[in-house]
Amino acid sequence: MDILIAIFSLLLLAIILGSIFEKLGYPSVIGEIIAGIILGPSVLNFVIPDKVISGLSEISLFFIVLLIGVEATTDTMVKNLKKGSILTLTSFIVPLLVIIISLKFIFSSVGTSGIALAISIAVPSISIVSVMLGNLDLLKVEAGNAILASVIITDILAFTMVSAIIDFKKIYIETSALVIFIILIYVIDIYLRKNSRSVLSFFEKLRSGAKSEKLVFGSIILSGLIISTLFEFIGITYVLGAFFAGILISDVVIGEDLLGIITRTLSRINDSFFIPLFFSIAGLSFAFPDVAVLETMAVILLGTLLVGGIGDYVAGKKLLKPFTARGTMGILGGRGAVGIIIATISLSGGIINDQEYSAAIFATIIISFVFSSFVKKSDSPSIPVEEKASVSGN
Repeated sequence: MDILIAIFSLLLLAIILGSIFEKLGYPSVIGEIIAGIILGPSVLNFVIPDKVISGLSEISLFFIVLLIGVEATTDTMVKNLKKGSILTLTSFIVPLLVIIISLKFIFSSVGTSGIALAISIAVPSISIVSVMLGNLDLLKVEAGNAILASVIITDILAFTMVSAIIDFKKIYIETSALVIFIILIYVIDIYLRKNSRSVLSFFEKLRSGAKSEKLVFGSIILSGLIISTLFEFIGITYVLGAFFAGILISDVVIGEDLLGIITRTLSRINDSFFIPLFFSIAGLSFAFPDVAVLETMAVILLGTLLVGGIGDYVAGKKLLKPFTARGTMGILGGRGAVGIIIATISLSGGIINDQEYSAAIFATIIISFVFSSFVKKSDSPSIPVEEKASVSGN
């Protein structure tokens, strides 16, 4: 099939189904994945995955994760580190440990494929969670920022775990390199913030040239590609490199006005092209899992829903007053982008097979349906005067 016809078909159905699911109150990612399942070999067999489509998927993934990094600032993590860490435990670490122990107990053994599958299903997605927080105006309050910080921490951990699983022999080298790189990123971020006037002046000069924002936008994409390549070189997935490259892009570095332009541009490109294309391509590889894989998926699913859900409910009740515990559980249950990305990385790295990849997609759809139903518009808080002042002063 002609690649243009394939892209047109995937985008058209993904955008239509994504919009329908979004209007029904569910993440658009579900509809986009289903679009790929319908057009792929499992149903209509209209679009067949090949190397060209796989390459488009990787390019899409780079831009999706770059924007996720742009929206995840180090400032958010530092200011909400304590609460964010506790929420990371309840939403990801504890459920993941319970799931792994359960798999070991039920099936006598749990290999790297089972752990990778558990990570892909259990990990909350920053893209889904940030959209939920934005829709409820929770990014203006402390509770929303604490939830966002927890998901940033969680996703970094999840990407790191999968990188280690893909090449366990290099785990010490990879872990050391990652720790050094995180420290380096943090130091660079502090330096850029302390010298923000000089940095802002540099980007303003670039922007004021004949090419306007073109040079700034190009330099950001190039820096993302360079950092991603470095991560690949040391044996860690380029996805994590794109994420960290995005973190360095902040209003302090390039200015609030320019950051807004870049974020809006990336968001529009992602929302209208890269996101529906990536997730519809992800759906192409879906095949209904066999009984053995479904049994493993069921254990992971129950652990995520019960242990994660209860943990998030309790943590929300204790830490995030006056925001509802039910709302906390529903938002932190947001699954989609990151889980599918991790499943895609694991599949391409030979850690999981097509059946397990399909199980990750199947479970993501189920969890998204269940947890999304707990989030209501009434969870949008009225911000107290004193909290408004503290938010505006940050």
